[in-house]
Amino acid sequence: MELFTLELTVANRCGVLNRITGLYAKCKHNIETLSVHGSGDPALSVMRISARGDHVIQRQMMRQLRKIFDVKSVVLLNNSTY
Repeated sequence: MELFTLELTVANRCGVLNRITGLYAKCKHNIETLSVHGSGDPALSVMRISARGDHVIQRQMMRQLRKIFDVKSVVLLNNSTY
């Protein structure tokens, strides 16, 4: 299992973090690291979530996260990206 990082742009609203971390718990995936910071737009925040999994798990998490209404974009980062 390799470490992968997803960068999410999300609406800056109450409960968004809970819905996203709840999805990881529901899928039984452990979050290795989590960071959240503001973006240039006060209505949006940027999250970086690192977890372990193969390519199937990476694609599954990206598809499931995109279904959450407050998630505006999901990008898979590789080690050279950050």
